[in-house]
Amino acid sequence: MEEGPLGAMFFCGTFSLTSNSRMMYAFARDGGIPGHKFFHKVPRDTKSPIRTVWLACTLSFILALPSLGSSVAFSAVTSIATIGLYISYAIPIALRVVYRKRFERGPFHLGPFSYPVAIISCVWIAFISIAFILPQANPVDSQTLNYTIVAVGIVLAYCMGFWVLSARKWFKGPIKQITEDEAVAESVDAASSTEVPPAGKDE
Repeated sequence: MEEGPLGAMFFCGTFSLTSNSRMMYAFARDGGIPGHKFFHKVPRDTKSPIRTVWLACTLSFILALPSLGSSVAFSAVTSIATIGLYISYAIPIALRVVYRKRFERGPFHLGPFSYPVAIISCVWIAFISIAFILPQANPVDSQTLNYTIVAVGIVLAYCMGFWVLSARKWFKGPIKQITEDEAVAESVDAASSTEVPPAGKDE
């Protein structure tokens, strides 16, 4: 019976590592993290951001070390991962709600349901984030306190402070690797290559 949870944790960890390393690579490519010139290099043979993968592994390992001897620390680490994921979803959704009139829809959208769904999503994320920072044992003391709010607060304070003091003066946003015309041309070529030839004609 233990194989199921272990397998779920393994695949969840693999997914988290994949998304984290790709996100770190994007920040490194755009100059958004210290040492970006080193971490944004991609080997030609693997075509994968190996350096940012190892960076994500190292930081995750360091973050998980306190949980080896404490169930409270383990709960805090898992809560931090969950809240961080939800916050990353909440930011673009909240911006869509706040800047409703300036929002430009993409090819896929929910039509008139977009705005209500966005509001419901923000409310749900706020609720689940609060739920994950609540203590999980009673009575609450220094050994049972959920320290998730401390860790999340430190990360948010660092990010906001770094933005206010430095990044806002030089960070220009994501670097476009292809133009919009090239993207449209690639999508047209991909669509034409998947078209089924008319019946009766040789391929």
